[in-house]
Amino acid sequence: MAITIQLPAEIEDDLRHQDPALEKHARDQFLIVNYQAGRLSTGDIAVILGFPTRFQAEEWLAEHGTCQNYSPEDLEADQRTLDRILGPVRT
Repeated sequence: MAITIQLPAEIEDDLRHQDPALEKHARDQFLIVNYQAGRLSTGDIAVILGFPTRFQAEEWLAEHGTCQNYSPEDLEADQRTLDRILGPVRT
């Protein structure tokens, strides 16, 4: 699928003059906004960008200043998993 943005020619020319990589930057921002909104996962980003794993997508997001979508519920689930695997933390 391709997504097209229609701009008046003079505005497009001005933007391209300021940013020769306009399509790439528009795509990147589209991916970031949709990841932050929860519509795309790191796995989705990996597929779109052609990365072999989601870990490269996580690195890409970090390089673009984007924090991981990690909720308090995700943290609790990870803590339960660790407790199940490793046993409860003793203090």
